[in-house]
Parts: sequence; C-alpha cells; structure tokens
Amino acid sequence: MPPRISAEARDLLRRQRGLIAARQAVALGIARPALRRACDTGWMQVSPNVFADRDGDLSVPQLRLAAVLECGPGSLLAGRSALAEAGWRGQDEEVVDLIVPRGSRHRAGPRPRWLRMHHPEDEVRGGGTPARASVARAAVDAAAWARTPRETMFLLTSVVQQRLVTPQQLRRELEGRSRVRNAPTIRGVLDSLDEGATTIGEAAFLRECRRRGLPRPTMQVTHRGGPGRRRVVDAAFRAPGGRLVIVEIDGVGHLEVGTWQDDLVRHNTLVAGTGAILLRVSNWQVEHDPGPFFDVLASLVLPA
Repeated sequence: MPPRISAEARDLLRRQRGLIAARQAVALGIARPALRRACDTGWMQVSPNVFADRDGDLSVPQLRLAAVLECGPGSLLAGRSALAEAGWRGQDEEVVDLIVPRGSRHRAGPRPRWLRMHHPEDEVRGGGTPARASVARAAVDAAAWARTPRETMFLLTSVVQQRLVTPQQLRRELEGRSRVRNAPTIRGVLDSLDEGATTIGEAAFLRECRRRGLPRPTMQVTHRGGPGRRRVVDAAFRAPGGRLVIVEIDGVGHLEVGTWQDDLVRHNTLVAGTGAILLRVSNWQVEHDPGPFFDVLASLVLPA
C-alpha cells in the first residue's frame, strides 16, 4: 500500500506536480524502503532519486521538474526547457535540458534517457520554480544547441515576438560569454531583430538583404493605403529616383482564399494611396529560392 504520509508531504506533492525527491521524503519521515514498496501499489520510481505518487507516463512539465529534483540544489532548467517554464509558446522537447553545477555527483554515471545535462564553464544564475536559467541565458543556449540556422532563427525570433526578452538583453548575454556555439548565426539573427524584424520570414529577408549588399529597409513602417486608411507594411525602400518600394513577406496563411482576397484589396489600396512599387515574396522563396525575387528588388533599389 502507499506509504503513510503527513499533511506536509501531501502538500509538497501537490506543489511539485505529484513528485517527490528521495531526500525530501526522508526529511519528511518516509524512508527509502517505504518509497520502493509504494511502487508496487500505485506509486512509480521516475529516476534514481525521484518518485511519483501515481503510475503512468509523465507529462513534459513533470519531466522538467523531475530533472531538477533528480540533480538537486544548484541545478537549473536550461534551453528550451527553461523557456517553456517561462511561458514560451514554442516547440518543446521531451528531452529535458539541465545545467548541473560543478562537483555534482551527476556529472558522470547513469542518468534517465530523458535528461540531457550540461556543464558550462561559467557560473549560471537562475530562479523561479522549478529553478531555471534566465530567459536570455536559456534563449542563447537553445540557439547555440540548435541543429540548423532556421531553428536558431525561430528560437530567437519567437522569444522576442512573445515579449519574453528584448534583442538587447539577448545581445548582452551573448557578448558577456567567452565561447558560444553558433555565435555568428546568433549575431546575424540579432542584427535582423535590431533592424525591426518581427517574424522568421522578416529576419530571413533582412539576412538576405545584408548578404546581397542591398540598402537597409525600414521595417514595420506605416503608410497611407487609401482614403483615411493607414497600413503597416513589412519593409520599405527608397529607390534611387525617390520612388517608394514596398515589400510584403507572405507566410503560409496568405494562401488561404479569404486572406488572398484581402491581400488583393490591400495591394491595390497601398499602390493607389502611395504610388509605390509593391513587391510580394513568400517565406519559402526567401529561404529556398531567393534569387529571382532579389534580382528584381536589386534592380529597383540599387543605383544603375
């Protein structure tokens, strides 16, 4: 049968998502043998040092807390795991990233398959419940551990777009460390965010402009789009002759019939209201086949 536990232990289980570390249980009068016997009657051993008060698959939030409980004081959720606990709405992983301090007995030896431990050279401060690295630290680490440049761009753009951190805070975090994997890619994304990018497509667009030596556009600028109408456009240039060149960067949502019809009205009213040349490009084109579009853009915004 499950161990007899005090009201204090039950309260701890409620606060810790149904989890308890062996050291916590012992401090509350539940011996390790009692914890192991409980696993025959409805409890579950999650990891060498963590138990759950019910059997079955754990949720990802439970796994994140179990990782911190397993490795003990001083350990911090890191990367995507820390971002998810801070409210990030992105693609979390079932593998939990955890920063483990120097000298921890978990630096070597067996560990749960869902736990990925990191041992940074620098001291990492954190807070919150469960304990986690700051958003800026977690975002830079997640970007450094990313598998592709697109993944790096998505991570950094999304945390800024969701107002969890500013580009300036990310840059201070990056430049305050001596060695960061993928640092050039991260700096390139931060440059795009500093220039006004608010989406992955806009960040990729600015990156391609820099790579091709095009003038720096004004991002998210408001122009008159018809009588009494003001519209925010993704990017705007001034051609050498002074004419306005507007670029709209379309995500996949613009392929829907209703959105496409709205885009036609928007396109026509912007041209009529501003006299601008209005170009449109899809996110896919910017990332996978940029040549044809950027050749046209360059012919308009570069001196002849």
